[in-house]
Amino acid sequence: MAVKDAVLQALEQARGERLSGGRLAAQLGVSRAAVHKAIGALRSGGLAIDGVPGEGYRLSSEDDSLTTAGVAALLDTDCIGRDLLVVPSLTSTNTVLKERYLNHPHGFVLLAEEQTGGRGRLGRSFASPAGTGIYLTILLHPTLPIQHIQFITIAAAVAVAEAIGQTAGFDPQIKWVNDVLMQGRKLCGILTEAMIEGETGTVSSLIAGIGVNLRPNPAWPNEVRTVAGALSEFGKVPRRAELAAAILSRFERAYSLLEQGQQAELLARYRSRLCCIGREITVIGPAAKYEALCTGLDENGHLLVRDKSGQEHTLSSGEISIRF
Repeated sequence: MAVKDAVLQALEQARGERLSGGRLAAQLGVSRAAVHKAIGALRSGGLAIDGVPGEGYRLSSEDDSLTTAGVAALLDTDCIGRDLLVVPSLTSTNTVLKERYLNHPHGFVLLAEEQTGGRGRLGRSFASPAGTGIYLTILLHPTLPIQHIQFITIAAAVAVAEAIGQTAGFDPQIKWVNDVLMQGRKLCGILTEAMIEGETGTVSSLIAGIGVNLRPNPAWPNEVRTVAGALSEFGKVPRRAELAAAILSRFERAYSLLEQGQQAELLARYRSRLCCIGREITVIGPAAKYEALCTGLDENGHLLVRDKSGQEHTLSSGEISIRF
């Protein structure tokens, strides 16, 4: 790790407290001159670091920088995010990761402050300007049984909901399959994509893209404003590095349940946040749309519904709509 990144990591871990130049130098095994040079470079990069002679340096509690070292300093993981890259702007974290980084190890994460060509389900596009959200993609090379691959999307939704609760001070719900909501407003988009090995038909890699709205997006069209929400509308806005690290840490815990064959525990956490069970919904399938009562969730994460004629259906894909 470069001295600059190591200094930032130390300041991030001690955020709000002062660390003297001598203490930083001893902790990192470098000279005080190297620490002073690193502090200057970090300040030039826009970080709010103040220094008081005789007391040391401090990273402001108000600083909202999003850097590789800053996120890494807050991670509570063994694998996810330990290989991490933060970039200012790109088209889409999912697209760029597939184009450039599929050869990286399991757990690699790509984050961007801005996306210029974000994508959602069904090919929908959305704008992701800087300052309004966080956008990241996790690379996985799963060794899970093929029937458990479908639970990765559920793991991502649970991780985001729990991370928001941890950092923003309120507990959102989940709309099947993976929309994270508060008071019926969508806070987060999740898009998982699998890369299939041509000869064997197995999943060689899988990416989980996550975008969380921190503040209302000025680029939202009017029809989106009625359904989209942002953390700022329901609680505090966490620092971006803090929220990103919380999502990655929570995701590793959720994913580890799958690795240990404890998908029932993951489903229990997911089911406890579902907002549709016991409610009237509209099922939107590829061939039809119909009204139904949501009656539950099965052991595969499929939604159980009963239509107006009393016929039972098990939904493994598609979308649902709920009137809030």
